[in-house]
Amino acid sequence: MNIHLIEDDALMGEALSERLQLEGFACTWSRLGGAACATANGGAPVPDAIVSDIRLPDTEGPELLAHMPAAWRVRPWIFITGYGTTAQRDALLARGAVDFFTKPLDMDRLVARLRALEPAVPPAAGAPVLSTPSCPIGVSGEIRRLHTLVQRLGRHWDSVLVTGESGAGKEVLARCLHGETLGADAPFVAVNAASLPESLIEAELFGYEKGAFTGATRTHRGKFEQAHGGTLFLDEIGDMPLALQARLLRVLQDRRVTRLGSEQALPVQVRLIFATHKRLNEEVRAGRFREDLYYRINVVHLRVPPLRERPEDVPWLAQRFVEAWNAAHPDARRLLGPEAEAALLRRSWPGNVRELRNVIERACLLADGERIEPRLLRDEAAADDDSVPPAAHRIEVATAMPRLEEFLRAQEREFIRQALQRHDWQIGVTADALGISRKSLWERMKRLAIG
Repeated sequence: MNIHLIEDDALMGEALSERLQLEGFACTWSRLGGAACATANGGAPVPDAIVSDIRLPDTEGPELLAHMPAAWRVRPWIFITGYGTTAQRDALLARGAVDFFTKPLDMDRLVARLRALEPAVPPAAGAPVLSTPSCPIGVSGEIRRLHTLVQRLGRHWDSVLVTGESGAGKEVLARCLHGETLGADAPFVAVNAASLPESLIEAELFGYEKGAFTGATRTHRGKFEQAHGGTLFLDEIGDMPLALQARLLRVLQDRRVTRLGSEQALPVQVRLIFATHKRLNEEVRAGRFREDLYYRINVVHLRVPPLRERPEDVPWLAQRFVEAWNAAHPDARRLLGPEAEAALLRRSWPGNVRELRNVIERACLLADGERIEPRLLRDEAAADDDSVPPAAHRIEVATAMPRLEEFLRAQEREFIRQALQRHDWQIGVTADALGISRKSLWERMKRLAIG
């Protein structure tokens, strides 16, 4: 699928074009509306879709569309906006635009939208089927897709963003990416930005010279230097202080680090994997995360879905954990039968893979014999619902109930958000499914802060 990108911001344009190419799209990039019009009117092949900023230095969306040849105007147009008005959006929708995305841009949603525009291509006869992934995360379709993308990256990546809920397996995926692309001999250095005091993060990442501060009795190589020739895994990047984000951005641009107490910049050859459980685009809007750093690290985004979205992985993972127990305890082997697997599938797993592992280890420890009984796998918190709260507590809960307007707003927001997710955030398709117009859906999304 051929995409023509029109974006004047150099950083965002570079990140977008690289991401689209990594996803398998062919991408050409114009930095100005005039350049895009010259390309279109000069006889260039008509793209399958156009992704364009609404506000460009030399033109805006409606004018840009008006000056395009007919063959380009009828192609699917997706607009990106940080300033667009409702009237402008309505005018573009009337001219045939298929969707809008607000800044900071959610690249995953954009890729999903473009995928929805691709014609379905049946697999070739005899095409190989992906076997069980070597990464011990699961066998579901979503995990297989992640594994396919990891294989597609090969050795041609510099930074990757991995997101997902706590305990979903972000670090496991990071280690898989490292192992499959760089090999087991290359160093893999992990650091959690949320676990270190703010005063120590800079010293740990970039190192320090002897005497740089009180207590610096020796020279210390930072995590970047330790990961030279390999991978640095920066977990919980969303919790990194803003001041340190600026320095990290500089390192990403220059590929050099300077230890505290030194003036010498040291070159580092390191791949970076960033991970967070937060929605970084929302952190950008709230002013807690730098927009330029967000676009720099979000070229390739791998989302690890929570366990509740991939129930087919639950029995597979549980069996792997039982096998690990049996390998470590050959004199106390355990067996996970169909009844036990059914009990596991009835749980929602808010703690994800980490919770599942803990439940299996506890059941293996408490089992009376070889077979693990389903009763050992039940959710104790959910099962403990037969007690009646005292009257005083019931009154306290009642007085803490939200107002009706707040409740209805929350319900409407969640209903629309789920509908958008179900239809891959396709505005037109979602609006049709909800029985409302595109304009009405946009207005509701704006009012409810969905995006």
